[in-house]
Amino acid sequence: MKVSKEVFGALIGASLVLTVLYPLGHRRNLKLAKRMAALLEEQLQPQDQEYTWLGGVMGFTGEFKVPGFRKVMVVYRLLPRQSVLWLPFHFLTGDRDTVQALFYLKEPPSQEIHMVKRGLLSRPKIYNLASLKEKRMKRRGSKVRVLYERDPDPAERLADFLGDELPLVRHLAVTKEKGVLYLELPLPPSHLEKGASLLGRVVHRRPALEKVI
Repeated sequence: MKVSKEVFGALIGASLVLTVLYPLGHRRNLKLAKRMAALLEEQLQPQDQEYTWLGGVMGFTGEFKVPGFRKVMVVYRLLPRQSVLWLPFHFLTGDRDTVQALFYLKEPPSQEIHMVKRGLLSRPKIYNLASLKEKRMKRRGSKVRVLYERDPDPAERLADFLGDELPLVRHLAVTKEKGVLYLELPLPPSHLEKGASLLGRVVHRRPALEKVI
């Protein structure tokens, strides 16, 4: 099978583009990961921390020893900027850089609560959905679906607790069985400071949070 000069030239050109863009995407993700880790340590002020890289420069898992909590875990997932072939598919499916934070509470909450941003392409999995009641509300310009066991008021107080950063939250969950407050934030590079500040608020206003849930 013969390959024309035009096709051969296009293949060479594509190879050169991939060769050039790979290290740029790699450095970009590495820079974002280091920046996020520094912001987390600044906001959470942990006594100790440990990081595990996710697939090279796809993000990290951080475990933090923070007073007032059994532990705090943060998963920072980055788009594959080093992979030019896969990156467009992530944008088409609505994927973004994402932070998932788990605050392991010392005292169990009174009930299970979920707040999910409305209008998402894909909804988070909630395993006991059938046993929860539903309410819809709008706070701080964000339309959310509230799922709860008995009383929706704690969810409304949680929305007020999150303040102006509520629109950053895609999914908030308070699980009674595991005693965890979970926050999922799609976090573009321009919002790293806001996202880290929100996680810091959970830590530094823990007494107020415990009254809410």
